[in-house]
Amino acid sequence: MTIRKYSSRLTFALLIKGIAGLARLLPWKTAVFLGGSLGIFLYYILGRYRKASLMNFKTAFGDTKNQTESTRIIKNSFINLGKSLIEILVLPKLKPHEIDSLVSWEGEEYLKDTDGKGVILITGHIGNWELMGASIANHGYPIHAIATPLYNFRIDQFIINLRSLFGVKTISRGTPSSSRKILEVLRRKEILALLIDQDTRVDGVFVPFFNKKAYTPSGAAQLAVRVNAITVMAFMTRLPNNRHRITIEKPMTLFMTGDKKSDIEKNTMLFTSRIEQKIRMHPDQWVWMHSRWKTEVPSSDESA
Repeated sequence: MTIRKYSSRLTFALLIKGIAGLARLLPWKTAVFLGGSLGIFLYYILGRYRKASLMNFKTAFGDTKNQTESTRIIKNSFINLGKSLIEILVLPKLKPHEIDSLVSWEGEEYLKDTDGKGVILITGHIGNWELMGASIANHGYPIHAIATPLYNFRIDQFIINLRSLFGVKTISRGTPSSSRKILEVLRRKEILALLIDQDTRVDGVFVPFFNKKAYTPSGAAQLAVRVNAITVMAFMTRLPNNRHRITIEKPMTLFMTGDKKSDIEKNTMLFTSRIEQKIRMHPDQWVWMHSRWKTEVPSSDESA
């Protein structure tokens, strides 16, 4: 790593910690309002990510949204990200009952009635997904999040420490002990949370996402096929009053034909279709700046 890159990463880490320190001095509503303002500021100054977001949105929705509506949705997605960042940075100062007051639940019974099995909880980068994990832990459910380490190890460790303050444990993807830890979580009948809506360097398959094939992590489907666990989709959505709603969906009926490769692909497709449906319902709450279709489909898969 060059000295310049090291310096920029250190500066960014110090900036985030500085923002966290300042935000925690403010009342919750004021901090969230300023988070939205931060999102607007970033929308205007981060031209590269603004353009990428609009391009990705165009890929997903085509001509079904006009330019004015597309711009509004993308701007609101930046606002949601700004608010979500500040919410997570400020959350450690809240008491458990204050966290509860911010979040309503639908489908919590599906986490309670698991027939003595572990839970594979699948979600995407919708709403404030970190707050969802914190809220689930705050309700007394042992939850472990599988996360790909960030390129900035200081920010990565900062986020891991934040999650731990809420009761969320992190399993860093790709570490020597990650596979063992994942299986141990499910053997202890606890919750394993995975986000599968980004194109990352992990085992994956190409499945339709907004009518275009996207390379999608297959780890959730591999686990679901391999172990005896409950598999649920769960989503966090922001409400108009800056409160939030967690929706735990009914446990899924999976493809279990015995053809492992086919079952993994079909189940990944099933999970992805639910994420797409949720994004269509709340397009301004997804992370459009991510290059979701960056991995090209091999020619042998294009006609499949």
